[in-house]
Parts: sequence; C-alpha cells; structure tokens
Amino acid sequence: MEVPLENLKEKKMISSDAYEIGEILDVRYDPFEWKVEGLKVKANRSSEKLAAGLGKSSVMILPTDFVVNDVFLLSQSIKTLKDSVVPDNNNISSLSSLVPAKVVTRDNILVGNVTTVMVNIDTWTVPSIVVRLDKTAIEAMKMKKGFFSKISVAIGTDTIRSCADMIHLDVNMDGVRESMTVLE
Repeated sequence: MEVPLENLKEKKMISSDAYEIGEILDVRYDPFEWKVEGLKVKANRSSEKLAAGLGKSSVMILPTDFVVNDVFLLSQSIKTLKDSVVPDNNNISSLSSLVPAKVVTRDNILVGNVTTVMVNIDTWTVPSIVVRLDKTAIEAMKMKKGFFSKISVAIGTDTIRSCADMIHLDVNMDGVRESMTVLE
C-alpha cells in the first residue's frame, strides 16, 4: 500500500503491549536503492526501556510489520522491539528533505517541484515522487489545465539520476511524459 509521506508523519507508534514509543517525525531512506532505512521517531518517556533513546530525543525504528490505522501498531512488545531500534543518525537521508525540491530533466528543463513522496509500507520502498508541474513543462508536454488548477504527476524513482538541492532525472521531457502518472 502506497501512502504519502505526510500521512506517516506525526502518527504515534505503539508496541503490542501498549507502550507508546513516540511520534514519527520522518522517514530515513537510501537515495540509491530507494529503500526505507527506518522511521525517525521522537521518543517518549516510556521508550527509555528501549535503551537506544537514552539521552536522545529521537530513535530510528527499522522497517518491520506494522498495522497502520490512526497509529502504527507494532507486532512486537517493547522487550522484543529492542532489536529493531537504533539511535537516529542524521547522516542518513530523510524523505522530508525532498519537499519542495525542484525537479529537472536530463537536459536541465524544469519539470516542477516535489509536493510529496510516496512510501510503499508493504515493501518499505519509495516508488515515486509527486511533482506539481511548472507552466513551461505543461506547455512542453502539450497538456491542458484549468484556469486555477495545478497539475500534479507521480514520477517513478527509477527515473531519478541524483538528489541534492535539486532532483535530476535521467530522462528528457518526452521520457517524463511517457513515465509519469497524472494525479487528480
């Protein structure tokens, strides 16, 4: 199941024995493989039992089985959760850093800005970014838009060449048009 990044942030994480671990702040990912490395969680007092968060305000919980509703319900008790928790590491990239990055094609034509990032919580991968198209990109792709409406598209992470201050795609504008999915 794919969910936008903002639907994960600020959700509470609860262990199977009803300890509130904390609140999800961000998602850490590998920018080369587009795999989720862990969930950055603002640790609560009850999470001191995890030991990884002592003296720190956040921990990273490695991807595991969750039941996701209004909260993230872990299948593990707080005792068995210790193996899935490590101190948070700011050297690991965060998905939040991609919003609102500019997206450009291989030939440096502006496509638009990232509005969110999609996360597949079944496979713990990052399949796509959602981009609000720039006016010049809409014209270049000969798309029609309403007077006040903006066009947002999903672009697969498999077309991304690099991420830094801007996201550089490995395709030209025709490649973007072929691979994108228009969102409503």
